[in-house]
Amino acid sequence: MTKTIGFIGLGAMGAPMVRRLLGAGFLPVVHDANPAALADAVSKGAAAAATPAAVADAADIVLVSLPTPAIVRAVALGAGGLVHGSRMKIYADLSTTGARVAREVAEGLAGKGVQSLDAPVSGGPIGATNGTLAIMASGEAAAFAAAEPALRALGSNTIYVGDKVGQGQMIKLINNMIVATNLAVTCEGLAMGMKAGLDPDVLLDLLGKSSGRSFASDMMAPAILSRRFDFGF
Repeated sequence: MTKTIGFIGLGAMGAPMVRRLLGAGFLPVVHDANPAALADAVSKGAAAAATPAAVADAADIVLVSLPTPAIVRAVALGAGGLVHGSRMKIYADLSTTGARVAREVAEGLAGKGVQSLDAPVSGGPIGATNGTLAIMASGEAAAFAAAEPALRALGSNTIYVGDKVGQGQMIKLINNMIVATNLAVTCEGLAMGMKAGLDPDVLLDLLGKSSGRSFASDMMAPAILSRRFDFGF
């Protein structure tokens, strides 16, 4: 039986996530500030909603994938936001917003009887397209159990990390810190090698076979050297 689920945010990550939900047998009721993105999702089989509140009127579980903390707050708690909907019981935020915003939104929705999960993702648009995202979810265990089928349709590496809202965000920020550090030191190493006359492609190839290997050296540095800069979201 098709299960209705709400989804807000149809950008580089959200659009392929909605396609994954459709493929898994869900009927997403979607909203986005960009009419073209909304129309594209509808053409794939999703149903459109005029406002976040209308999404929360239509579905028990609502997922959001949004670019900034301010937009997350507005969509969840602002005028016409999810908090004004009548049906939503579980809210899951797939964005990277930080633990403080996750707790703030959870507290704002709790007064309406809504359970919140922060469930940030890692893996970029390719992971979203292939359903291989890493999803680090935290919040009440019962809320996770209810949302888990939808989350697993999006991420084959979905892990429940704790019962306190914000714990998933903390893991995501730690991950981002490590990736950024690896990228910085990889670029410094490449610059050092090139100044010493080394071929950067040879250097990268050897790094990929050595203990200095990382996501940054495998996926990001080649895109920087080629000047494509197309290593993800």
